[in-house]
Amino acid sequence: MQIKIEHLDAESAWQRIIRAHEGYHTNLKNYKYSYEMFIPNDDRMREMFEQPKLTEQQIQHYHDIFVNEIYKLSDLTHQDENIKKAIILVQNRIKTHIASLLPAWGATMPETLSIKCTYGYGGGYSSGRNATILFRMSGDKRNDYGIYLLFMHEFVHILIQEQIIEKYNVPQDLKERIVDIIGQELFNKPVQPMFENSFANTYITPAVIRTDLDSAVKKMMVDYTALKQAQTTKDR
Repeated sequence: MQIKIEHLDAESAWQRIIRAHEGYHTNLKNYKYSYEMFIPNDDRMREMFEQPKLTEQQIQHYHDIFVNEIYKLSDLTHQDENIKKAIILVQNRIKTHIASLLPAWGATMPETLSIKCTYGYGGGYSSGRNATILFRMSGDKRNDYGIYLLFMHEFVHILIQEQIIEKYNVPQDLKERIVDIIGQELFNKPVQPMFENSFANTYITPAVIRTDLDSAVKKMMVDYTALKQAQTTKDR
């Protein structure tokens, strides 16, 4: 698997921000995410995210502020050396802990992986043969080991997204909990507290991670759907 590092230009970084605005207000804020993770450290961007709906004129206004006054390439390159060190750790961990589990996950390794650096903090991903990990680096001060842990979290997402998460229509909170349990078990990554008390805990165990994750998630979603349907019927 080839891995390369890219830094988004101003227009590409803006497109990520404006898409994050929509995703935040339609979905992610319901799971108590902070919009700070998607934006530069700038009050004008906070002002934009405080508004659930934006007119075309407002979008153009904030676009021009970001492109002409905020964006600096150096904001996205300051962690390059730590990212390069983290890549070495990731490649070693894939060989020793992940590659042998691919059959249990019904997963295949991407052919290429692009690391795209942009504004904010934390990470994101897109799956497929040519996968992407988004590092929001401008507000992130992780060292190489911290970046490695973030990298592995997003990489697990990539491996199971199409084969398991989309296949069984797993919602955001359960998806994150599955990846957290895998990360804690395989590379001792701290879990996200907001997802810790989860319906998934009974189903996603160290044993199924290593033997048949697909069947465990399938069973979980059958029970989860039945529970939600029962709750809906009761509330009527």
